Amino acid sequence: MKGLAFRKLSRSSSHRNHLLRNLVTSLLEHERIVTTVAKAKEASRCAEKIITLGKRGTPTAMSSAQSFLFSHQHSLRRVEAMAKRYADRPGGYTRIHLMGHRKGDHAPRAILELVDNPTDVKLDMVARAMAREADIILRRAQKNIPFAELSALLAAQADIPLEHDERFAPLTRKNIAKLVRYRGEKAREQLRAKATHYLERLRAAEHVEGTYRQDTQRWDALELASPSRGRTLMRPMTGKRLLAGALSPETAAQVGQIARVQQPMRGKRGIVVRERTVTTPKPSVVRLAKGIYAKRYVRNSAAPARSCRSD
Repeated sequence: MKGLAFRKLSRSSSHRNHLLRNLVTSLLEHERIVTTVAKAKEASRCAEKIITLGKRGTPTAMSSAQSFLFSHQHSLRRVEAMAKRYADRPGGYTRIHLMGHRKGDHAPRAILELVDNPTDVKLDMVARAMAREADIILRRAQKNIPFAELSALLAAQADIPLEHDERFAPLTRKNIAKLVRYRGEKAREQLRAKATHYLERLRAAEHVEGTYRQDTQRWDALELASPSRGRTLMRPMTGKRLLAGALSPETAAQVGQIARVQQPMRGKRGIVVRERTVTTPKPSVVRLAKGIYAKRYVRNSAAPARSCRSD
C-alpha cells in the first residue's frame, strides 16, 4: 500500500519535463520566480542551458531552445535579449536566494532570478549593507553628523574603486566585487544611488519613529478587539530597536552627569546628613535578548563579564 501511494504521488517524466519547461519560460519572461528550493535548482540548470543556446545563435541552437520553451513567439525574443545581456559573461546567469518556508506544507522556498536584472535582489541587499555600515562608521566618529557629510562616504572616488574601499566590511567588498565584475561602472553608480537612498531612509526613520518604546495605541486597540487574547500577547513596540548592549538616548544622556546628593550616616551623635558629589555611571546590567542579561565589565575588577538568564 505504501509503494502504491508513493507511485500515485510521484510525478512521471513527462509531467516533470512540462513543469521545468513552464518554470524556465516564466523565468525568462518575468526574470524572477518564487518556487521550492528543489525546483529552483533544476530550473536553474535548464535556464543556463537555454541561455547558452541563445548565445550560440545558430539555427540548430535556436531550434533546440524553441522545442523546450512554451509561448515561442514571446520566449524566443527573451532568449535573444538574454544572449545580448550576457554576451561578456561566461556563465552563471541565474541566482538562488533562500526565502524561508511555505505556510501550507512548510516546504523550503527560494527566489530564482536572472542576474543583472532591473530589480536585482543581491544589488539591493548590498546597497542596504553599505548604507548601514556608512551610518555606523560615521556615528562612531561623531554623534550629530549632517546628511551631506554622511553621504560623502558613498560618493565616487577617483583613486579608490568601491570594491576596494577598506571602510566597508570584507564581506561587503566581496559582494560588491561580484556585482561589478561584468557590469563595471554602471553597477557602481546603481550601488551608490541605492545606498544613498537607504541612508536617507535610516536617518528619516530615526527622526520620525524615535526611540524603541511600547506602542500604547496598538495595545489599546488589541485590548478592545479581543480582551481575553490581548492579555496573552507581548506588548507591541514601536521605534528603532536597540542593538544588544546599547543604551537608550535617555539613559546615555544621564551617564556622566554630576550631582550633589545627601547621604544619611549613623555616627556617635546620631544620624548625620552629609553631602557628596555623585557621577551617574553606566548601568551595570544590559539586556541582550528576551530574558538574557549580561553584566558589564567593571574596571579594576578581575572577574570577567558573565551572562545570566532570567526565568
